[in-house]
Amino acid sequence: MKEKPYHHGNLRNELIEAGIRLINEEGLKSFSLRKVAARCQVSHTAPYSHFKDVDALISAMGEYVTEQFMHKLRSSIQGKEESRWAMALLGQAYIDFFIEHPPYFQFLYYYSGLTIDLDQAQPEDYPPFALFRSTAYGLFRKLGLPEEADSTNLISAWSMVHGIASLSTTSGIKYSGNWTEIFMATLAQKENPQ
Repeated sequence: MKEKPYHHGNLRNELIEAGIRLINEEGLKSFSLRKVAARCQVSHTAPYSHFKDVDALISAMGEYVTEQFMHKLRSSIQGKEESRWAMALLGQAYIDFFIEHPPYFQFLYYYSGLTIDLDQAQPEDYPPFALFRSTAYGLFRKLGLPEEADSTNLISAWSMVHGIASLSTTSGIKYSGNWTEIFMATLAQKENPQ
């Protein structure tokens, strides 16, 4: 049997990226550290130097994607958190993040186990959604919208952003235009109804 080569580079991140692709292709039932190792062309024991088991890998995959997602979102509104356009910037960053990393969308919302409570803010809310919610609520106050409509307005705003991100990352959906422009045009219509 031929020995797998010693792996140089950032094996932990390569295992995470390979894990995201594999889980999207095969689902949770057949997901294993051994299969991830094979994808990275390392020995089947190599992942154990980074993850104690498959659950630890899936958890690390979620943290890895969330960290990058939060960085993209925070950067988009840095110094503009109080701006009337913060929500538009955040929505644009949300869509752009998943256009840049399509496999992350499917992994996060189908396999990572995250939960989002649309009814009320919870301390354990998924950080990107918590940022989206707080930014949306800030905009709603600036626009003078009633607090009792917060949940409906939040769901409406998130549905638009999340829906465009979902469409743009679905392999069977083809569109030659710019997904972000659709979002910005829809926002402009909401701001200036005819």
